[in-house]
Amino acid sequence: MRRAWLGAAAALLIAVTLSACMQTNYRPLDAGQESETPFSRDVYYQLADAFYSDAPQCVIVLPPADAGLPMGLAPLIEQALALRFGQKFERVIGPRQRRNAERELVLDVRDAVDRRYLARSESCPAYLEWRLKDLGDSHFLVWSSKQFGLEVKLARAADDIVLWQAAHSTRRSEGGLPLSILSLPVAAAEATMFSQDDDQLPSMIDDVVRRLVVTLPDVR
Repeated sequence: MRRAWLGAAAALLIAVTLSACMQTNYRPLDAGQESETPFSRDVYYQLADAFYSDAPQCVIVLPPADAGLPMGLAPLIEQALALRFGQKFERVIGPRQRRNAERELVLDVRDAVDRRYLARSESCPAYLEWRLKDLGDSHFLVWSSKQFGLEVKLARAADDIVLWQAAHSTRRSEGGLPLSILSLPVAAAEATMFSQDDDQLPSMIDDVVRRLVVTLPDVR
């Protein structure tokens, strides 16, 4: 009885400690990461004075800056960015509209000259560049974890002046150290189900983008 009570008390203490850590902290982009913990939510950002003096009303969401992303990942990220940035700006040119414009005008927005031409033709003076910061999927017998992170940059198309940039990673996990031989199958099942859950990554992408966009003023 005493052993069971101590185990429950220890579990409660761990839960309370982790819940205290699970809050989102917004820090300057140049802040050190020494204070981070495996359970903290730290969003790093920088908003330039140029944003306030020349806030754009339209943003073009670019394709990924880094090549070789896993199949199907880039569309999920681009759609999440277009959706969340639509809550901050009057107009957002998302992936479908951008690709259509690229085909019609025979452009490649990864090229600065083509990007500026598209911005002028669409009357959309800013672009959103993004790259993968973190992507991981670990699975052991009784423990599974996933990591996902982005670095984003909002810049003026005319001169590539950075107006805002931010970075954030998130983690999720399931399972745990079994307290007895009887709890081993339960922990293993929870870890396996979490690892095979296809809804986890889209949800994590939306969490990351939502927390990044919080640091932007609303200019609608």
